Amino acid sequence: MPEIAGEWRTTLVKEIRRKAIHLTGLSVPFGLLVFGRTFTAAMIALALVVALALERQRLKGKISFPETRVQEMDKVASYIYYIAGSLLCVLLFPLMIAVTAMLLLSLGDTVSGLVGSVLAKADVRSRREMWCCKPMPIVAAMFSACLFIGYLASGITSLSFPVYFAGAVGATVADCVAIIIHNKGLDDNFTIPVFSGLLMIAAATIF
Repeated sequence: MPEIAGEWRTTLVKEIRRKAIHLTGLSVPFGLLVFGRTFTAAMIALALVVALALERQRLKGKISFPETRVQEMDKVASYIYYIAGSLLCVLLFPLMIAVTAMLLLSLGDTVSGLVGSVLAKADVRSRREMWCCKPMPIVAAMFSACLFIGYLASGITSLSFPVYFAGAVGATVADCVAIIIHNKGLDDNFTIPVFSGLLMIAAATIF
């Protein structure tokens, strides 16, 4: 039991450190609200260029990042998909939908990651099984967190309940369901803002 408890704590601490970095994504909705789309998109594009240069060096073994997961050692790491998804979101979606989608990524995915760090079978993408789903406690935590985030953000975004509800659904599916293409799982750091944004646009046109 002490060994299991020690492993659980180690896993949780590592995930907390990773998600602390993840929360830097809050700078995107902040930038959109304060500085506007053009400036924010330019800063994300610059960040992506720098990140791609660093990632190239990492994959060549010339540099290393302490929070890189084992399964990311020989492939493009999640932070690249995070920045790319953020840029696409900012460029393509209406302003307030982009703000909400980025909040669902930075905050909702943090909740999901912390819950998943203490549960088995949370990494559904590494199994290469199409439509494989995370355990229901993670699904429930992700959806509840995203719905609450959408509700709180609606005070600023003025998005209606059906719209941010659709966003919560999109973010939850992107996070919790494995979508495999050419034997590779789509990274949820990219699909969360894209899926949630697209569903919010669809809901906004209906409601």
